[in-house]
Amino acid sequence: MNLNIRSAGTGDIPDIKSILSQYILETELVDDNIDQFIVAETGGRIVGCTCLVSSMGVIELRSIAVLPSCKNKGIGRRLFETLMQRAKGMTDRIFVRTTAKDFFEKMGFEALDGSQKPVLWQDCADCDKLDVCMQVPMVLELR
Repeated sequence: MNLNIRSAGTGDIPDIKSILSQYILETELVDDNIDQFIVAETGGRIVGCTCLVSSMGVIELRSIAVLPSCKNKGIGRRLFETLMQRAKGMTDRIFVRTTAKDFFEKMGFEALDGSQKPVLWQDCADCDKLDVCMQVPMVLELR
């Protein structure tokens, strides 16, 4: 598979939203953060995406997703590795909130106690579903 990882542009927004919606991931912030996204494409078709978002001093890996038909082909890893190259020099640690804990452990992330979510993320602190949330907070030390 000939895979190209590149910065996303506004023309990629519909494809990114389509991929994210297949995993019930947030699509509302894609338009405002498109300059932070990278995409994986093969044969002119976008098959994966991810981005880094900075909010209140927290650098968070968000929206990493690969089309179901393209999973288990190393695309998620390639997206992750490309994003980590961008992160170097930006921060010493990357955070993620995820239900795919095993994937992120393979990438070197360590799980944090769930009580850290409302400390790190204001939207978690304000969420009325915090007590039933399935997302695991994780951190990757870049040093």
